[in-house]
Amino acid sequence: MRKSSQVLMGALSLTSVVIGVELGANAKPTDNFVPHPSVTPTVDPTTPGPKPTTPGPKPTTPGPKPTTPPPAATISHKSSPVNYRFGTVQLTVTKQGSTITDITMNKAGATNGRAASFPYLISLAMAAQSGSFDTSMMSGATYSTDAFMQALGDALAQF
Repeated sequence: MRKSSQVLMGALSLTSVVIGVELGANAKPTDNFVPHPSVTPTVDPTTPGPKPTTPGPKPTTPGPKPTTPPPAATISHKSSPVNYRFGTVQLTVTKQGSTITDITMNKAGATNGRAASFPYLISLAMAAQSGSFDTSMMSGATYSTDAFMQALGDALAQF
């Protein structure tokens, strides 16, 4: 395949992914969802059921009251700026406990529309809950992806 064809297909793939992410992010729920009714088992009235049992003595002292652990603190760490061929990437990762709750792009410098890959990379990182996720389906954003991964790894290493 010619290089120009590869570049064109990569750009089209990236564009369709970005549009899909934007459409999904802008989707609004509808009120016409109706769950399927659940099926309740029928009881044969001629079959005797279990015999009632007499209750035993009630405990006089209450058991220990279950306690819920306090919510984990929310902590954010900012990556060092990562300079690469087409710009600079810097991001902030927010975690609550061991869960990544937010990834914010502080600097998303990229020329010629290359920054369009960052929202998709953020959604992949959030879904994976780590700095290791599959980017093989992306093409045409290798340098931007590498810079993003480096910045994400730097921010996660601070936790």
